[in-house]
Amino acid sequence: MGGFLGFADFQKPGKGVSKKEREKKRFFQFFDLLFRKFGRLVQLNLLYILFCIPIVTIGPATAAMTKILREYALERPVFLFSDFWDAFKENFKQGFAVGLFQGIVIVSIYSAIIYYVSLTVKSVWFLILLGFIGLIGLILLFASYYVYVMMVSVQLNVFHLIRNSVLLAFVGARTNILTFLFSTGILALSILFIPLSIPIMLLFTFSISTFISVFNSWPHIYRNLIKPYYEQTGLPNPYEEESPEEESVVFEDTLE
Repeated sequence: MGGFLGFADFQKPGKGVSKKEREKKRFFQFFDLLFRKFGRLVQLNLLYILFCIPIVTIGPATAAMTKILREYALERPVFLFSDFWDAFKENFKQGFAVGLFQGIVIVSIYSAIIYYVSLTVKSVWFLILLGFIGLIGLILLFASYYVYVMMVSVQLNVFHLIRNSVLLAFVGARTNILTFLFSTGILALSILFIPLSIPIMLLFTFSISTFISVFNSWPHIYRNLIKPYYEQTGLPNPYEEESPEEESVVFEDTLE
């Protein structure tokens, strides 16, 4: 499976269920999973931190955590430590490469912002350039919501993983904004209130933040990449029964 497979026709024959009803169902499904798996999420958070201690293993550890969280989102059985360890080993090379790429991007954008902020007093053009850099950073942040989920779900090289993630950053724009507010928001608040937030970060910040991201990004990956592939090849789709058929995101207003 290579490249970003085309977009399929997502309409199904028959009366079906309204999109609003499906969104309500997904909304409550998320919190049902969150409460049922909360103890496991705490264990996963601690396991993730343990595997991130060497720092250079943050990428592979994130891939392993993402694999576990994808299984939780699809309500599949998981053996926490053994499945985490297997995913860590299987995705080590790509996880390391993507983690290194993300680290370089973060340092580069942060350095550029610090540099151009000091120059904005000299010319308005530096302010425009600063806004452009911020936009690039936001797009790459949105892309990060997809890259590890694809890594543990499909066979793609690192270039295609990054390229497809950037494309999905545009395709899932509305979902990405909601994910940013809640997933990235939890992480940002935890970092902002260090050291008071250290116990929270140790127990569930990373697992819950990533769970929101995985839960919201999976429908786009399935619909735009995985489902078209199996439809075109005629191969049995291992995700067919577990995956949503319409765009569904969590943290959406469900009131009339």
